[in-house]
Amino acid sequence: MKIEHLQNTQKDNGKARLRAEYPRKAHEQWIYFLPAEIQDAVIANMDIRHYKRTETVYAHHSPTNEIYTVLEGCIKLTNTTLSGKDIAITTLPRGCTFGELSFIDGQPRQNIAVASTDCTLAVLTRKQYLSLSQQHPEILAGMLQFTAHRLRALVNIHQDTTSLELPQQLAKRLLFIAQKQNDGNHHSQPTEISVSQDELAATLGVSRQHVNKALKKWQTDGLLEVGYRKITLLDCEGLKEVTEDI
Repeated sequence: MKIEHLQNTQKDNGKARLRAEYPRKAHEQWIYFLPAEIQDAVIANMDIRHYKRTETVYAHHSPTNEIYTVLEGCIKLTNTTLSGKDIAITTLPRGCTFGELSFIDGQPRQNIAVASTDCTLAVLTRKQYLSLSQQHPEILAGMLQFTAHRLRALVNIHQDTTSLELPQQLAKRLLFIAQKQNDGNHHSQPTEISVSQDELAATLGVSRQHVNKALKKWQTDGLLEVGYRKITLLDCEGLKEVTEDI
């Protein structure tokens, strides 16, 4: 009985932490598009899960049963080439949902999700999602809005790769990560983001040397500071001017 009581207490504490810490205002998490009372219902059905750095959240072609939102840390999404090389797709900080496409259509995962730092995730199962959707039909519309939001972001990224030079693309990417990490607000300074130069290079499809060259120039100009697997943005307005300098 004591063990059962302890387990129930730990579960209650986890739910309380979820209610308190879930990044409701972050645009990159899927329940952002739901009314507050329905957000409460969804969060009440989520569980907290912890992952150590380099631990795999899900593998390529693995079954799809869950959708995830980052509460702490960063997740890296990668793909594996035919030669066996891992290619980074993107890095997702606090406030980002991932795994939604396979979660929606039930198809196997098309990428690999790995913890790039120690991570805490909010997890919702497909069974819980379907049950909640029957009780609250607005959830389906909210997920549709979120999916459209993600698709629009992908279109913008594609347009950037064809119309912007590397410095503009890199500056936009840094500001985008900062905005996601800070629940939609990157104006507080300094702003530290957890991302490596290798990850930035892979995301933009360029060499690490090209990324390093741009970052060093901006560090000299006082726009940012480069650290180990992190970058501190010192002048977000200055970086925004870079994105507009075409």
